[in-house]
Amino acid sequence: MSLESQASAMRTLETSVVPGLLQTPEYARAVTRAATGGTDDGTDERLDALVAVRLARQEVLRAEPPLRLSAVLDEAVLRREIGGPEVMRLQPERLLEAARLPQVSLQVMPFTAGEHVGITGPFVIFSFSSTSDLDVVVLDHLTSSLYLERKEDLQAYTEAFDTLRLHALSPEESLDLIAAIGGGA
Repeated sequence: MSLESQASAMRTLETSVVPGLLQTPEYARAVTRAATGGTDDGTDERLDALVAVRLARQEVLRAEPPLRLSAVLDEAVLRREIGGPEVMRLQPERLLEAARLPQVSLQVMPFTAGEHVGITGPFVIFSFSSTSDLDVVVLDHLTSSLYLERKEDLQAYTEAFDTLRLHALSPEESLDLIAAIGGGA
């Protein structure tokens, strides 16, 4: 969370779920419930608190200046049913809404792209406006996160992200696919 609030830009490859900054409350609840092994009986205060934090994080996209977000989403992110049909109807609408923001770029890596450099898993690259702050790559795991700051790691992940963007659908084609999937295609 502190990296998101301090960063000027975020580049992310997501292979399983919609990035937290772009989730609807219902989607965030379903993902958080699954990730914590919790139940959703309406009384889980811990689950409510975690979802509230996730949603509050989204304010970085409306801050001044806003966080610049570039996301490559594997097509599986759009097709995996999270939270049921109603959630999956609303979530694509949220993605399309976010993509209209000038600081947000969304691209989809279609199934037809086959194998690609991001097949090993999701990652996030945070960049900072201060030249004294180096970029940071974050790899999330079930119980912790790994932070990479070595120049070689940063270069490898930056090159990987650039390659992913080249092989993904264009932002316009991506929005068409998101809209089609949201419409039940």
